[in-house]
Amino acid sequence: MKKTTILHLLTLAYILFGLFISTVDAAEIEIVSVKRNITLANDEKPFKDYYLNSSSGLKKNLVVKAMRKISVKNQSQKIIGDFKSPIGLLKIIQVDGNIAVAREMTLMSREDEAMLEQIGIMVGDTIETKDSYIENSSKK
Repeated sequence: MKKTTILHLLTLAYILFGLFISTVDAAEIEIVSVKRNITLANDEKPFKDYYLNSSSGLKKNLVVKAMRKISVKNQSQKIIGDFKSPIGLLKIIQVDGNIAVAREMTLMSREDEAMLEQIGIMVGDTIETKDSYIENSSKK
């Protein structure tokens, strides 16, 4: 093989590897499971824990936003576009390996947000870390 052919192949391999790496890094953090405790008394507050498929960039006490992708369809049910709407805030309570656990803090008011078919944070919603912050106060 000529030097230029080998150089072109190496360049192509480098570009393809770069595209693959950028695609892997761009993977969204997603809620994959939800657990809720059963309270023993009426005055106890139930907790909802959300298990996330990644701990990349997450740490304990980080408050993040749960988002839902909403598909807009026309009358013939053809998707004309998608957008994301904020659902609520979650606080990361545990990070272990490639899994993180978050606890529901608050749900967003729908007054200034798009309506949802299913209220509340659920499996399939994604996590946005933009504008996240650390909360150190613990509620007893």
